[in-house]
Amino acid sequence: MAMKNMDRRSAVALGLLPVLTPAVLRPAAAQTSDEEAVRAAVAAYYAAFSSRDLKAMEVLWAHTAAVTAIHPFSQTPLFGWQAVRRSYEETFARFADVSISTAEPHIAAHQGVAWVVGTETLRGHRPGGEAMANSSIATNILEKQGDRWLMVLHHASGTPRH
Repeated sequence: MAMKNMDRRSAVALGLLPVLTPAVLRPAAAQTSDEEAVRAAVAAYYAAFSSRDLKAMEVLWAHTAAVTAIHPFSQTPLFGWQAVRRSYEETFARFADVSISTAEPHIAAHQGVAWVVGTETLRGHRPGGEAMANSSIATNILEKQGDRWLMVLHHASGTPRH
């Protein structure tokens, strides 16, 4: 299967980009720089979420019809920046306070696309004071636009409870 027969976003979503792209590696310094920038962008995402800051979210996400979010509570995927933005408004309204973090995410960046995979931990309180804690397995995909890494997909699925 050649890369020209599949668009880049589809290849990323399927996890095939490393397989379908030529085996030309960038210098280690450039790769490290991209990974550090991606790590900073994802940290900014979690900070914006934890402070329920929609303005910060707006800066961190691409504003296209292609951006996608699937939250642990989602019934269907959300497509387009306006739908994703509304989902964060609704999520933030469900909490009096919230914090979300990920420990030791796996980060890979290649040809202007980065994917970050890890386990998220969300803790917070509902407006009535009820405590809530949840763990999810998450994937964040970012695209490099100019000199910035912008979120184009956030997918978090709840982890099974035993």
